[in-house]
Amino acid sequence: MCSESVTINNKKLFYYETGIGFPIVLLHGYLENNYVWSEFAILLSKKYRIICPDLPGHGKSEPFEQQTVEKMANSIYELLKYLKIKKTILIGHSMGGYITLAFAEHYAQLLNGFCLFHSHPFADNNDKKHNRLQEIELVRKGKQKLIIQSAISKMFASKFFEQNKPFFDKSLEIALSTTQDGMIACINSMIERSDKTTFITNCNIPVLWISGKYDEYFSFKEMLNFAIKNKNIQTEILESSGHMGMVEEPLKALEIIENFAQKIID
Repeated sequence: MCSESVTINNKKLFYYETGIGFPIVLLHGYLENNYVWSEFAILLSKKYRIICPDLPGHGKSEPFEQQTVEKMANSIYELLKYLKIKKTILIGHSMGGYITLAFAEHYAQLLNGFCLFHSHPFADNNDKKHNRLQEIELVRKGKQKLIIQSAISKMFASKFFEQNKPFFDKSLEIALSTTQDGMIACINSMIERSDKTTFITNCNIPVLWISGKYDEYFSFKEMLNFAIKNKNIQTEILESSGHMGMVEEPLKALEIIENFAQKIID
């Protein structure tokens, strides 16, 4: 899987792809890059064509000026156009889920369905916005390592963390490689993103929503409480996962996503 790039708004967006068949795009989260999907992408590529971009501000991809989730969603649209992909399924992890929702709102005609993977449609409340603004100040003072170490330590269920320290170390290494500009651009985009609950309630696109039972960033109970009133949303809980189901329970996540994809591909 070699890295390639496409230029969008004078910025290079890097990506890799693997496999053949119906295209599925995997979007990583904040303080990650497309490496987070690497082993899972290999599993999924046995049946599908998998595209994994480095989102703007992460990995090798530069941030946009005045970056928003809509601009990041547009970069995925431009990537699909470059690859001549007319229909796809988007799977967005964490921040990647916010981008997935923005993409679905603006480019629904390109989607057979989408998946929120340890993500959600809710806007930040005032406390969350305040905390993110404090993060920006720490980054500007060169103290991003404090943020990163705390953030990565909460991503995994404790049992997985204890048994898989090398993966934690790799995740920490990737997060620490994120530039200050990239971190600030993505934090601002998350602060400014709009609430998507009305959209996801009314959209006619099949939705898969996956949460981890031990996710410290978003409770699976909030997912269930919201989705019980929205019959277009398929919910799944990964019983042994925190925030990183693609590595904590890859085979279970694979089964869920393949079953979802099989049902919605024409």
